[in-house]
Amino acid sequence: MSKKPRLKSILFLVALISCCQTGIAADGLGAIDPQDSVVSIYCNENNDLYQLLLSSGHKVTRYDDIDMALKSTPDGGTLMVLAKGYPKEKTVLPEDFYRRAREKKLKVYVEFPDRLVSGKTGAITTTEKERLVVTSDSFGKDLQPMDILDAGLYRYVKVPDRESFLKGAKVAGFKTAVYGLEDTPNSPILFEDRGVMVATTKLSDFNKSRYSPHDTWRNTLAAMLTKLGIGVEFKEVEWSPVVRPTFKAKAALTREDYGAAVDRGAGWYVKSRFLIHPQWRDHWRSIDTLALPVGPPMDLSLPSGDGSLGIMEGHYSYINPDGSQPYRYWLRADCVAETAMTFAMANGNKENKKFRETSINLMDFLYNSDTFITADSKDPSKSSYGLVGWADTHKSRYYGDDNARVILGSILAGQTLGRHDWDRQIAELILANFRTSGKEGFRSSSLNGADIDKITWQVLMARELEHIAPHFESWLWATYLWLYDKTGYRPLLEKAKKAIGITMANYPTNWKWTNGLQQERARMILPLAWLLRVDDTKQHRTWLNLLCDDLLEYQVASGAFREALGVGSNGKYGAPAGNAQYGTTEAPVIHENGDPVADMLYTTNFAFFALNEAAQATQDPKYLKAVDRLADFLVRIQSTSSGRADLDGCWFRAFDYESWEYYGSNADLGWGAWGTLTGWTQSFITTTLAIKLENTSYWDKTKESGVGEDMDEVWSQMLPGVKP
Repeated sequence: MSKKPRLKSILFLVALISCCQTGIAADGLGAIDPQDSVVSIYCNENNDLYQLLLSSGHKVTRYDDIDMALKSTPDGGTLMVLAKGYPKEKTVLPEDFYRRAREKKLKVYVEFPDRLVSGKTGAITTTEKERLVVTSDSFGKDLQPMDILDAGLYRYVKVPDRESFLKGAKVAGFKTAVYGLEDTPNSPILFEDRGVMVATTKLSDFNKSRYSPHDTWRNTLAAMLTKLGIGVEFKEVEWSPVVRPTFKAKAALTREDYGAAVDRGAGWYVKSRFLIHPQWRDHWRSIDTLALPVGPPMDLSLPSGDGSLGIMEGHYSYINPDGSQPYRYWLRADCVAETAMTFAMANGNKENKKFRETSINLMDFLYNSDTFITADSKDPSKSSYGLVGWADTHKSRYYGDDNARVILGSILAGQTLGRHDWDRQIAELILANFRTSGKEGFRSSSLNGADIDKITWQVLMARELEHIAPHFESWLWATYLWLYDKTGYRPLLEKAKKAIGITMANYPTNWKWTNGLQQERARMILPLAWLLRVDDTKQHRTWLNLLCDDLLEYQVASGAFREALGVGSNGKYGAPAGNAQYGTTEAPVIHENGDPVADMLYTTNFAFFALNEAAQATQDPKYLKAVDRLADFLVRIQSTSSGRADLDGCWFRAFDYESWEYYGSNADLGWGAWGTLTGWTQSFITTTLAIKLENTSYWDKTKESGVGEDMDEVWSQMLPGVKP
């Protein structure tokens, strides 16, 4: 945790310097007892800064008229003009405002103004990946130049460049702008203009707008208030975030807390209106078909779907000025199957008829509609036969990793529901991926139906290919091992063993990592755990122990897994190499190794699921304890919000486990620090919590699955001539 000193004496010196600069008598400021001073504020009743001052015992008078506030503020007093029309309308000041304030020797702060002392401000400008950066050393020792504050998709009015306390710029880094500001366009955000403190954006609604990091904003607000003659202590500058973790870092948890986390995790899909409903299907479709299918937050007064039309992807990692987030309207097959799995397991946790019906509807939608199926993938003569497309807009794009999660979600959903309607199609999907993998067991990150249907599956199976990237490859091997256990078809075992052996022989030096090395370890544990289930050898145990132990080296006291980048040139998406690269590609949520962040999209979610499989397979006390600690961490950090139903009960991608808040480098193009995903993240965390409540594993829960019961027929159709 960052230090939380009592700032009164420190910041008084800052205020003293400021007063000398602005011509206000220092002895006059010193004679004012902050609790006796009256602060005049023009703002809305629910303004966060106004409410903060009220709650800390300051004498504050609120006005709805700027001229009245100016007239009523006593000579030498403090006047704050906060933005009421933000982000659409500037704060319109009376033409003689600054002159009259100067004559009364007021300490003034204005936000989002239409004019400065020197003239009118420029156009309202929107932002995307810009952040705020401390550019002054006069804010006290706890705010250093190049410290970063995130203000989401803030807007600001343009003014000529000048020395500032804060500037806005696109900068790379975790909590520090590591490359500085020299090579990136920047704009003044907070500065003094002839004795008046000016913010070109709105800083005062820090809670509604979900600004972060929490303590950095506390320091900033404390410094601002002290400069305005409003003495504060750091402990007074505190608020409960509108979206926050459900429990504190060391809170004791009960079995009921676990059950509630599962129920809330499934309920989040409904509350957020991710399940597509006929009433607003046309609205969804108009955005889903865009090149970037991102649109406004859903109107939560609209009805929730029942799964029969599928489910959207999740939240985009941008925070609007009102604290809401855009939605990713994409309809993806993996999210559909994973959500079906989650609803089925949540129904088992706490019987809920709607959860069960939704799970069934999602499975029927996935397998009995043409949403993710092309004509070629239904044609037994084509190499695409049996495969499931990535998204409704990309039906012929076949990611093996996504198909693996479709398979895993479908198997558990069907078995938990006690339904066998989809068993044949699931078996075909496993073999469709198996036969489009090369002779060494690797498939590449994705295949294009238009390409593979020009050649035979026999040619694809004969490829000499090594793609040592567990994130993309390894969970398909797990599905081969799972189906081998049900059928005894040895080619499934042999291909998985060959690919796993090559991958482990190259660990870690030659592993291709996507957003970090930790996620690759997390993904590799699942096939190793299931390999042990079907072929328990000393070598296989050694491999599993190596990966689990290396992963656990990064488990911290709270139970979180610290994210870690790989080394060398094998990374597909490393940290931005400069400010210009920030926000242009997929990216990690840390900037460098050591940043105290856990990743719930690529690492922690999959590690939780896979490590539980390893712990149950080995019954190793060390792994069982690690799963317990990780589960506690995830229950504690599940979001809670009384004001934003669509953000209540979810897990965001990035969590700073030292500051205990949702925060990270938001460099990723769309799946950044505040992104959610109905599949990957929400589904695997909620599902694994439910599995853990039963003290079991996915492997054991699906032991009696009917998938593969007609294997002789399926194999002869899809792999004629290949000896089983």
